[in-house]
Amino acid sequence: MKFGKQIQAEQVPGWSAYYLDYKFLKKIISSLTANRPASEAAALALGVRPVDILKPVSQNHSTPAIRVPASAQPDTSNTVEPITQDEPEEPPILSALQQDDDRGSDFQAHKAAFFFKLERELEKINTFYLQKEAELKLRLETLLSKRRAAAMRGLPDTSEEITVNHVEWSAVEEGFRLLERDLGKLQVL
Repeated sequence: MKFGKQIQAEQVPGWSAYYLDYKFLKKIISSLTANRPASEAAALALGVRPVDILKPVSQNHSTPAIRVPASAQPDTSNTVEPITQDEPEEPPILSALQQDDDRGSDFQAHKAAFFFKLERELEKINTFYLQKEAELKLRLETLLSKRRAAAMRGLPDTSEEITVNHVEWSAVEEGFRLLERDLGKLQVL
């Protein structure tokens, strides 16, 4: 199974929007290896498909397109010749002999776009994690309070009190089981 498919298969249902956007990060790397313009990587880093940015403004106003200034559009005058089998060339990202500084501005732009997107993804994940942690902490405090309250009531005197006490303890126990389950889901994130 490919890594991207494995990530999707192991996601907690309902939390997929809060996982690392592996697909977009991979698209930025693919953009570099396919020698596409750095503007494509920048668009991907912002979460926009390059096709959406570069298409002309629509004639009808029902489907608006994004107008891109001429200075931001890719330079098509400098075309890259395809690599033939006679002259194999290693993609710039795989070259182990060169330092990043020697790889040129296109590589640097792709690298900047990749790390920009990666930082946004990490911020998204961290924010979600902190939110869930706060929710679980509040639930734990509530359950501990309910357990203390039930324990302070002491032993019941009548059969009616026994039933009420049993239901109360059962609810607290179930609350702790659900809390444990949700803690486990958060650990997988």
